[in-house]
Amino acid sequence: MSGQGWGWAGSVGEFLAVDARQVLDDLRVHHRALLLKNPSGSQEAAWGAETDVMRRALVTAGADPAWGLAFEYELPLEGGRRPDVVLLAGSTILALEFKVGAATASQPMVDQAGAYARDLSEYHEASHGQRVLPLLVLTGGSDLDQMVRGVRVLSPDRLSQAIAASSTPGRIDLHSWLESPYVPLPTLVAAARRIFRHEPLPHVRRARSAGVPETVSLLRQLAETARQEDRRVLVFVAGVPGSGKTLVGLRAVYEGSGQAGAAFLSGNGPLVKVLQDALKSSVFVKDLHAYIRTYGIEGREPRENVLVFDEAQRAWDRHYMRAKRGIGQSEPELLTQIGLRMPEWCTLVGLVGEGQEIHSGEEGGIGQWREAVEASGVDLWEVHSPPRLADEFRGLNVTVHPELDLTVSLRSREAEELHRWVHLLLEGSIELAATQAARVVPYAFSMYLTRDLTGARRYLADRYAGQQEARFGLVCSSHTHLLQRFGIDNSWLATSKMNIARWFNGGADDSASCVRLDRTVTEFGCQGLELDMPVVCWGDDLRWQNGEWLYRPIRRRYPLEDPEQILENVYRVLLTRGRDGFIVYVPQAAELDQTAHALLAAGVRPLVADIGVAAVG
Repeated sequence: MSGQGWGWAGSVGEFLAVDARQVLDDLRVHHRALLLKNPSGSQEAAWGAETDVMRRALVTAGADPAWGLAFEYELPLEGGRRPDVVLLAGSTILALEFKVGAATASQPMVDQAGAYARDLSEYHEASHGQRVLPLLVLTGGSDLDQMVRGVRVLSPDRLSQAIAASSTPGRIDLHSWLESPYVPLPTLVAAARRIFRHEPLPHVRRARSAGVPETVSLLRQLAETARQEDRRVLVFVAGVPGSGKTLVGLRAVYEGSGQAGAAFLSGNGPLVKVLQDALKSSVFVKDLHAYIRTYGIEGREPRENVLVFDEAQRAWDRHYMRAKRGIGQSEPELLTQIGLRMPEWCTLVGLVGEGQEIHSGEEGGIGQWREAVEASGVDLWEVHSPPRLADEFRGLNVTVHPELDLTVSLRSREAEELHRWVHLLLEGSIELAATQAARVVPYAFSMYLTRDLTGARRYLADRYAGQQEARFGLVCSSHTHLLQRFGIDNSWLATSKMNIARWFNGGADDSASCVRLDRTVTEFGCQGLELDMPVVCWGDDLRWQNGEWLYRPIRRRYPLEDPEQILENVYRVLLTRGRDGFIVYVPQAAELDQTAHALLAAGVRPLVADIGVAAVG
């Protein structure tokens, strides 16, 4: 049978009985509906080869006629990504990717096949909790059956054996499986688009289990009470990296804009530009520092009653505000003063993250907010805090809510393991980092190192071929000058003049898009945003030498209170931008040889052109 979300699907028995031409006709119809064009001759030939291989393998394996089978199953909300074949082999799900005519496996092929299995396991409700196995089938040879980083690479003559060995007792109903929700965690930009187009965000399973709906509901309740009873409320939402704090904040602004003005404020200028470009509006998302200048320093009457501000713990302190603006008040003090001038009531929501302070003046922490409340009048504010921050507001009018503490990352389990790995790496615990790296399922999150930038470009072109919505690009530290010797211009002039919105949002046909891999952004440009796979260009500002990290941050006009911690956070930001993984590019500079060796010793794998897996031709 054909369907809107797949090319052909049915039981194994139906597949073996149906005319092969009918399957191909259904695949053609689906292709035209999905891509609005006829399939190429090579695509039709590939389908013919795949269906022939599957028929022979299923018969030889003695497959149960009741097993479910789907060709070209489309992963919803994934820009047309679709595994070639999904086989429901008892209670095991096999995700098969065919490379017709190929006799040699490349790393991009292996990673692409693995990513299908990962995403079905993570985001497809009927696949959750089931065993999902990736198979890569090379039709150009024979006598191949080898495991490569969790992916089984096969020639057609070995496929029947793999199917028989992988199947397990039980049954997954094909119709239920096909109709089951598939809800990937959207990127921040995609989520913002959906929210402000009045489209509901998908109910991501991890978001439900992490308590995100309860947090949003509590913020809605607190804002409504403040409006009805003319109160002034200061709320903090804390969360681990990837826990959905920003999505919660955007939802609060969207829902708060109905009965009163609301805005999302961020001191992250590039993030503001990218979101404004994606939304085609500057109404809801605004620059924090510009807003404070207009309504805090210049004293204009604020138009909003609900403000959500990102990274509240990184607000500028008094010293930096005096140096930068000539004002002896911190940003928290100015924001609370703005709140007091809002007509009748206000709700200020501060989102609190951790470990990514990369600017001068950001080390003041959450204690500044207590000082701001005390300076503006303790009796004027209700403070609502997560348990972990409650001690910061002891003695004030504070109420503690567990719902305000987001403790679970919405990202995949591998992404959670990555944050632990980055921590161990940057503290210099190389052996422990290697142990931690082994906990990351290889095909679920790829960590590569190369000293050849051309090789990285080639890998990304192959890995994301045909995926128009894929985002990958060059990122690097702003503190290093070495990269310019290797054609990577991270100078202030080059990065400050870049159109960051086009870099993130532009498609492959946009000369300014990140996927062109010819322009880099620094930590200031990519913080708070995600790529499918960044190329982290490593500089000489943080290099490994004689068993420890050596720091060499650039001196800036405004002195850094802890320059080494700032630089460590720079690399923490760069290494955690990827959804599918990252590639570290270490230039061929003698002073970085030990750094490359340390990264490999910490569990990063070399990116090689030939992984040594080939069928007999």
